[in-house]
Amino acid sequence: MNNKLIALAVAASVTAGLAAPLTASAAVEHKWFGYSQLTLEKHDQAAATTSAPAQDGIRFGADRVRIGYKIKDGKVFGKLQVDFNKSGKDANGFREIIKDAEGGYKFSNAASIKIGQFKTPIGMDFNTSGKKLDITKRGMEKKLVLERSQGIMLSGRKMNGFGYDIFYGNSSARSSAVAGAGTAVGADTTTAARIMYDMGKTLHLELSTGTSTNADASVAGTGQDYSVTDFGARYKAGPFTGKFEYITGTDIRGTAGRDESVWFLHGGYKLNKTTELIARYYSAKADAYTGNATSDKLTNLYLGATLWLGSSKTNGRLQLNYVIAGGDTGARNNATGGTTVSAYNSAVTKGYTDDAIIVQYQVSF
Repeated sequence: MNNKLIALAVAASVTAGLAAPLTASAAVEHKWFGYSQLTLEKHDQAAATTSAPAQDGIRFGADRVRIGYKIKDGKVFGKLQVDFNKSGKDANGFREIIKDAEGGYKFSNAASIKIGQFKTPIGMDFNTSGKKLDITKRGMEKKLVLERSQGIMLSGRKMNGFGYDIFYGNSSARSSAVAGAGTAVGADTTTAARIMYDMGKTLHLELSTGTSTNADASVAGTGQDYSVTDFGARYKAGPFTGKFEYITGTDIRGTAGRDESVWFLHGGYKLNKTTELIARYYSAKADAYTGNATSDKLTNLYLGATLWLGSSKTNGRLQLNYVIAGGDTGARNNATGGTTVSAYNSAVTKGYTDDAIIVQYQVSF
């Protein structure tokens, strides 16, 4: 409740502070936005023990409950977004309820700069808005990206099809691949860079890489640096959309040799303006390292459909997904009481270890 009040107070203060200039300048663009994603999940956990009972029942929840505010005044821009599903503070001392808090200035298409908290430029699917995802959940690659952090970023777009981002800031304490307990604010840092190419709306390519220093889980200054590299491609032709992404992470949570990789292949076909069929195949591998003697592979196949019931693609969206889990026995057993301890048990690589049915309904404005 305290976090909700804080978020509302911040939003109210921003609105109050901007009210006078907004009424005085017709050139200023501003808008509120928000959305809720309401979910129903049914899992199929066949194996269980007394200490880890099966979770077969239907569960209701919400993935995101967000509200935000955007402003653009000539070359000046800003954004505030909060998520009422979050609480507490990250290891950098930033409240987790605040997803984005940024301000910036656009010099030209070739150079704009912003400061604050926002997504680091690693991961094609991760840098897609949560309300525009093709499947109901963030996929396996989400646990290997650098997530959001506080810092400064220089960006360029629409340069004969090319674009770029260069980020420098605090440790990526919100990343599952970086242990926030070892973060020394001001000493541990994140650097990341991305280059992109777009051929209209038909083809998109991007390559990114980044590092968060001292990703160790225990004592600041003792861990290995976590490094990640990502490649993504998107192709669209008529009713068909194809996507591919590959991401690999090295020295996860500051542990030497603890490496994981994920790739997915996605296909979508629009039957009409309101219905799209989708299929996405994920394959994730966790290498053996000290503390986990075997390598494990986990796969998830998403099959489903997206229905747009409102006036836009983000309002009144209904997603239906059936997830088929596969891979090594160790990787699949860890969530259901199996004896094999898998790297996936750390939740670094996110995935379903058993078949699941997921339904999500989204409303937005």
